[in-house]
Amino acid sequence: MPYASRAQESAPRVLTLEQAIGMAQERNAGLLAVRQRVEEAERRNRVVFSNYLPRLATQAAYLGSDNASGILVPVGALGNVPGVGPFPPVASNIPQGGANIFFALTTLQQPVTQFFAIREGYGVSRADVSISRAELRRTEQAVAIGVLKGYGGMLIATKRREVARARIATATLRTTTQAAAVQSGLATTVASTEARVRVLQARQELLEAENEYTDISYAFADAIGLPGGTPLAVTPPPPLAAERLDSVDVYVTAAMRSSPDVQEAEALVTKATHGVGYAKASFIPEIALFGGHIYQSSLPFFPKNTIMFGAIGSVTLLDFGARKNTLAERNAQLNAANRNLERVRGKVRGEVEAAHRKLARAFEMAELAREALGLRTEALRLRVASTNAGLGIPADQSEATGDQLEADLNVIRAELGYRLARAELEQAAGRLLP
Repeated sequence: MPYASRAQESAPRVLTLEQAIGMAQERNAGLLAVRQRVEEAERRNRVVFSNYLPRLATQAAYLGSDNASGILVPVGALGNVPGVGPFPPVASNIPQGGANIFFALTTLQQPVTQFFAIREGYGVSRADVSISRAELRRTEQAVAIGVLKGYGGMLIATKRREVARARIATATLRTTTQAAAVQSGLATTVASTEARVRVLQARQELLEAENEYTDISYAFADAIGLPGGTPLAVTPPPPLAAERLDSVDVYVTAAMRSSPDVQEAEALVTKATHGVGYAKASFIPEIALFGGHIYQSSLPFFPKNTIMFGAIGSVTLLDFGARKNTLAERNAQLNAANRNLERVRGKVRGEVEAAHRKLARAFEMAELAREALGLRTEALRLRVASTNAGLGIPADQSEATGDQLEADLNVIRAELGYRLARAELEQAAGRLLP
């Protein structure tokens, strides 16, 4: 029972391409970090929006002393009273409030002309959110394509191991045949040596395939959010079917609307536009309305509760060209953002057109690979029939088996190349991968 349990623990986890992409979307560490940055930008945007709303603040202070405050009236300060003399006859201290005082000020302030600057700052903040979302979309696409490449690498490495093992079996059979021929005098030792060399070469190819499979397995596990070294296996995707390919103009139109690069460039233009607006708003005087309540506990001749209201404002009369130069700087940034948007649109259009051409060629290559597989399969059938009839040797049949496996490997490579080309076209068009 313990042995069976260990065998179950070491059994690889089998994944389809869709399952692998789904796991990566949920667990990939880099993708999760980008999602946190999106949330950070959205929270910051809410903070900026709160600047539209009034601010309610309270300040309080408590002062204590060892003596009560008062008014000192010297002797005779109020004159002489007939029959009494100087008044007051002795120096007197008239208490004014207690020894301790508590003071509280509550204010409610609502910005008025600052709304112009707040509006532009809020626009900049929303542009930052759009930029972060474009980065998230780009990262999601990159992760999906990375998983697709890892998935394809796993399939190819698995098939390479099968081909290498078949080549070892073929070389071993030929070595045995050559050794028998040398002993019977029908072959030279050179041919036997060459057969052994082919065995060594086949074993070397198997070791390379094993190392490749291990490296890709580690990278694939990390991409889908699993610990490195997790035993994994992938299932082959269904065979390719003929697909209707939209025209390149359809993909270009989608890219101009949905490409993360274009969306980010457009958000940078929006951000620069609001930056210009913010610089212009700095010329407007700042005026705010306010109301307040003052409470004090000990001051004489001053009410305990006082309500006040009014307006407060400020204006910059001279800044030696600071605002003017800031506005010119923001205009330069806006012009640069517009030029960058034109450049990005041209780059994205070129990427879509190149990916569209690549996809058409990839499908043709997959068709050729499948045709070659059919010929290799027929050749293997003929070899098997010839060997069974006593007209061939097992080594030739084994070699035909290896050729058929290699042709199957080429089909897998070609079909994965087509799927990757399709994914790159979808990425260039700004569409999330299925």
